Amino acid sequence: MGNRDKLKRAFFLAAQIVLFAVAAICLYYAHDNFAIRSVGLLAIFVSLAIIRRSRTLPASPEVRAMESAWALKPWHWLVGLVLVIAVVASYKWLQHDAMTGGKSAIPVYAFAAAILLSAGWWGGLFARWLSQRRIQ
Repeated sequence: MGNRDKLKRAFFLAAQIVLFAVAAICLYYAHDNFAIRSVGLLAIFVSLAIIRRSRTLPASPEVRAMESAWALKPWHWLVGLVLVIAVVASYKWLQHDAMTGGKSAIPVYAFAAAILLSAGWWGGLFARWLSQRRIQ
């Protein structure tokens, strides 16, 4: 059963690559020909349907193990909350520095670092969260 699924996955991957290549060729060389451009667009849509079909195949044990390793844990959300608190604290520090004359650049750098870290962390959290919801 496992070999048959691997063979199906390999077939779908090959079909996707071929259809995308056909679509690229059709769209690149058919500047004025509506019919050939339509064939290229049709190849793209068929390739997308094949991608969707290949995602409905049962996952291999390696993929299931990877999914459980990527599962979100409560400490991920806690770190995100701590980073939001760090952003708020650095913003308040930046405001205080601006009220007192803004003589130091350190609050600006602290605020920028907190924003970048928080945005990266929350972006990763939501990407993992949305990918888990789609897979299951």
